[in-house]
Amino acid sequence: MHLLLQKAFDLQDWSIAHRRHLHQHPELSLKEQQTSAYCQQVLQELGYQIKPVWGYGFIAEKNSAGAKRTIGWRADMDALPIQEKNTHDFISKNSGVTHACGHDGHMTVALTAAKIIAEHNQALTVNVRFIFQPSEETPPGGAIGMIAQGCLDGLDEIYGLHNDPGTPVGSIRLRNGPLLAAGDRFDLRVKGRGGHAARPHDNLDPVIAAAELITHWQSIISRRINPAHPAVLSVTQFKAGDVFNVIPDTAFLAGTVRSFYAADRRLIQNLMEISLEDLRRKGYQTDFKYTLGYDPVINHRSGVQRIIQAAEKILGVEQVDSVTDPEGWAEDFAYYLQHCPGAFFLLGSGNTEKGIVAPLHSSSYDFDEAAISYGAAMVAALVFMG
Repeated sequence: MHLLLQKAFDLQDWSIAHRRHLHQHPELSLKEQQTSAYCQQVLQELGYQIKPVWGYGFIAEKNSAGAKRTIGWRADMDALPIQEKNTHDFISKNSGVTHACGHDGHMTVALTAAKIIAEHNQALTVNVRFIFQPSEETPPGGAIGMIAQGCLDGLDEIYGLHNDPGTPVGSIRLRNGPLLAAGDRFDLRVKGRGGHAARPHDNLDPVIAAAELITHWQSIISRRINPAHPAVLSVTQFKAGDVFNVIPDTAFLAGTVRSFYAADRRLIQNLMEISLEDLRRKGYQTDFKYTLGYDPVINHRSGVQRIIQAAEKILGVEQVDSVTDPEGWAEDFAYYLQHCPGAFFLLGSGNTEKGIVAPLHSSSYDFDEAAISYGAAMVAALVFMG
């Protein structure tokens, strides 16, 4: 076992205690006051210099004499509006709020890495900056605000991770280029003319119009997007009417578009809007809103190579999938990589033998706490590589 990984596991009791405290006291986006204060206190006790940045966000820095480079690591802090259904003894104490995306783990990875670095400060050859970010879960996200207020100033590289319960604990996944998707939202109201269901010829049926539109939109992906470019258009809401024998006046659709390339993203939006012209020619009224979410996470080759180098030492070559398929999740870490070289990876947090298999954003989500040690050792390795 690599010395940094051994050190991380030696700190496991310390790490788990912090993780479970954070898990029991989750806070929603832009409300992470106590979460932020808790993490700041831990880092201050470890000798880090704290600077508030945006909202409840902050940076924690430790400098090395004569260092010419600064490496950054980002951890997100917010929880989700989900009622936890787990039965372990450290479930959320905040009704209707839980860390169902594992940000408690992400924070603890950073805190544990910070402790390892502080205890081996004499080996530090670069400056290190931990970026604790609020509001990752709620667009437009906290990254934009953090960047605007200088969290990346003077930074040479930026790294981050997201736990993945679909990947076995002790392993990681990443790729050069697009790793996580742009996540957009659309809402459409189609207004026709309702009436008796037995006399459709007297009406202008918005249900039929909306249903045909759903089918047509799928052809945008299959016929207009390069098959080598992953993209998804999913209609997830279809609402119309309340009475079985009445054609309603309106139908409502909503859903999401996921894509990895800017040109594809623009084309999908444009073609969706063009498709509405046919409905309007038929007499329907349409109210369409396309909301851009986070940009795709595009890894830099240099950052990917550094992560691979660290992971092969810490985890072993066989535990590193460096050509993984891109995932359809969205993450505002994308904006850091638009301003600073670096990379993002997926940290295995699942364990089928322990029954830890629930997906992200699930009421029964959890992660194998050993993932904290693996993640922290990875962070420390990236820093000590200089």
